[in-house]
Amino acid sequence: MSHTLDDAGTTTDPALTTGLKRFVDNLLTVISDVAPDAGPRDSAAFQARIAEHRRLLAESQTSREFGKEADACTKTCEQYFRRSLAYHTDREAELTELIMLLREATTLMAGESSAFTAQVLASTERFSALVKLDDIRVIRKQIATQVATLKRAIQDRQERDENAYDKLNRRVEMLQTRLVIAEEEASLDPLTRVANRGCFDRSLRRMMAVARRANVPLTLAMVDIDNFKNINDTHGHQVGDRVLLCAAMWLGKEIRSTDFIARYGGEEFAVVLHDAKAVHAQKRLTQVLGQIAANSYEYDTDGRKGTVRFTVSCGVTELVAGDEDVDFVRRADEALYDAKRNGKNRVAVKSASKLAKLLG
Repeated sequence: MSHTLDDAGTTTDPALTTGLKRFVDNLLTVISDVAPDAGPRDSAAFQARIAEHRRLLAESQTSREFGKEADACTKTCEQYFRRSLAYHTDREAELTELIMLLREATTLMAGESSAFTAQVLASTERFSALVKLDDIRVIRKQIATQVATLKRAIQDRQERDENAYDKLNRRVEMLQTRLVIAEEEASLDPLTRVANRGCFDRSLRRMMAVARRANVPLTLAMVDIDNFKNINDTHGHQVGDRVLLCAAMWLGKEIRSTDFIARYGGEEFAVVLHDAKAVHAQKRLTQVLGQIAANSYEYDTDGRKGTVRFTVSCGVTELVAGDEDVDFVRRADEALYDAKRNGKNRVAVKSASKLAKLLG
């Protein structure tokens, strides 16, 4: 087993150094994947800086270079997370733990190096002192003793490092699992189990960007349950909740895996259809509205049985050049208003004005 002395004067095991680099790279992958938004520009800049830190860490040749770059990377994470905590306070504990994990990993090589180096230097000094001894048998015995001591020191250091790596990896895995669960729960509407408003806002911006890069159409539909207040007043809020859940299930059943559905608020849902023009979305959603209206739904609450029927209205619009997300949503809402005004239980389509297209 070979060990080298780098320019910082630290004894380094190449296998352990490689393992530490791999661990830190995996940890930065987790941080990059779960990092919360802090504004589109900040998020993009952060991802770019993390990628650059990963490259420089992988290319580092000495523990000094590794430590210097790791410290810079830690500061980048700390600064970014401080900006994002303003609207992600519910994840503060998890993000703080990620930073601590990164800091532990970057200092692992130096954490016990002083004691380890002292052992090695002490053995080296004892080796040097052997030249003063005259008895060859004493020299041979002393050499064997010092070699055994040095081997034990190296083995102990390796075991401590391996245990530390395993412990850190287990903590990362547990934290990653908790973050995934927390992210899912924070993104879902608790009643209908579809995406909530916050998730919709983030997803809509991403889907708009993807559609533009791929040069494919994107359609937004705003869907609202007709006369929902009357349903609550007549049948009770428990039945109203079931109607919301039923509407979400109907819409979710009819969309593709590339589409997206969210509860926008109250009795209103938003459906984003990827690579679909407004005219095709209108046809599909008209069929869904017909299916919902054609069915009646039985319920039994507190021993009281009853039947409820309901309809929904829908406003549809297609993404055009120059649209911001607020423009896109506003136009779909206007289309929904047209559907309500013209009799409900129908799909209305609203196109962008010619002036808006020219300005775009």
